Amino acid sequence: MSYELLKQVIGLLEEFEQERGKSDLPAFAEWLQSRVGEAEDELPHTRWDDYASDVDAHIAMNIGVLNSHAKHYIKTALKDTELKGIQDFTFLAALVSHGDLRKTDIIAKNMMEFSPGMEVIRRLLRNGFIQDYDNPEDGRSRRVSITPAGMAVFEQALQNMQNVHRVVAGNLTVKEKEMVLHKLRKLIAFHQPIWDNEYGEDLEKIVERHIL
Repeated sequence: MSYELLKQVIGLLEEFEQERGKSDLPAFAEWLQSRVGEAEDELPHTRWDDYASDVDAHIAMNIGVLNSHAKHYIKTALKDTELKGIQDFTFLAALVSHGDLRKTDIIAKNMMEFSPGMEVIRRLLRNGFIQDYDNPEDGRSRRVSITPAGMAVFEQALQNMQNVHRVVAGNLTVKEKEMVLHKLRKLIAFHQPIWDNEYGEDLEKIVERHIL
């Protein structure tokens, strides 16, 4: 047994308890992973470092930067298709995954506001990639489904989009990807109820309700 390693672990556990005020194995494992990551990673200086020292600001800004990189890769992936942007692809993907949907449901699944979501639907209809029809369960709404032409353009774009996914995930190890995915899902689980129930509300009120 490596007693030197055991001493290090005990020292880190004491530090964790002093910082968090409790002993919890899953929480300690998560905290330890973050500490090890801090020790291993030599992160380059970014354009945001001189703007803010607040870790929350850096998280928000870096998510925005990653989004810009992803948009660039997506634009490249779709340039030789008839799809005009990522929303065209994700609307078709929703229909491939879930079958026909009400127009309001497909817009909600893509987290868009109603007017721009309807513009995507109208564009896909004009191009013959989807078709719409009266909802037999509710005469006040209409449903949409993917057409053979829509399936063809979706499958054409799919391989390049899979390459986008690989490039965006970058040079992270499998373990790092799993850790990032866990954190992202945790963030989405936090934000989704706000989107669903408090969309457009004052940010001060959202902070008061949800941020400890």
